[in-house]
Amino acid sequence: MKQAFLALALGASLWGYGEEAVYWTPHGCDEGKAVASRHGGHGKGGSAMFALMNTQNNASAKLILPDLSAKPLTFTLNTVMLPKPPMGGYYAMVAEGNTANGVFSAVRYLSLQGRPAKISPAKLTALPKMELEIVPDPLHREHDRYTASKSYRFFVRYASKPLGNARVTLETHDTPARTYTTDAVGSFVLELPNDFTNITFGQNDKKPSEFLLTTRHRDGETLYTSTFSMPYYANPNDFWQSQGWGAGAIFAGFLGGMFFYRRTKKATHG
Repeated sequence: MKQAFLALALGASLWGYGEEAVYWTPHGCDEGKAVASRHGGHGKGGSAMFALMNTQNNASAKLILPDLSAKPLTFTLNTVMLPKPPMGGYYAMVAEGNTANGVFSAVRYLSLQGRPAKISPAKLTALPKMELEIVPDPLHREHDRYTASKSYRFFVRYASKPLGNARVTLETHDTPARTYTTDAVGSFVLELPNDFTNITFGQNDKKPSEFLLTTRHRDGETLYTSTFSMPYYANPNDFWQSQGWGAGAIFAGFLGGMFFYRRTKKATHG
């Protein structure tokens, strides 16, 4: 009976991914897993489509460019088509809306290729984009990506100020939800789970999955809900790369170099 209860609880946590929050996801996903890496946030200059989940056609959206200018996005049902990027770098896709008793917002960052903007993504993350916001601290480099089994820092701000003691929920499609609480300066650190399946050891599988962060804050009669969603990838060290073998290879190379150096030295002085 206890095992059956645990199985039901686990199933409910997995099937309920993001069901009570509005969030961005790549359009045309298979259970939330991106069909192409550019949809997940690393574009090649072409257009990409994203869907805003759990909205009732009561949201507006905009795309904030690396230079901090903004362009409105138009929904077709709950989907937006991104324009061709005028410059390379990080973009922020923002959605906001109202319900009968609250305000919701969602953000997703995109690394798109184009004419180099030479603008630090720290300026984009520092820019307040909505009343309640989950902010990466820092946003990873443009040629990097979120990876399983690694830790990342975020902070929550409300009305442009850090929000301490805020609860943030991490969800993926294959791991039960985890909850974190921000410290006095609104910061928290999470580790993305290694929950990739059907990956063979030694096989380089680059297909990403998705993770979702959700936080809520009540101010008077208004409940604010905000989400942050991004793709993340399998960690090579968990599957097709071995840190132990890598360290052994380095050590063996070092010994071989020392042996060759000594033989060369003896031959020179012989």
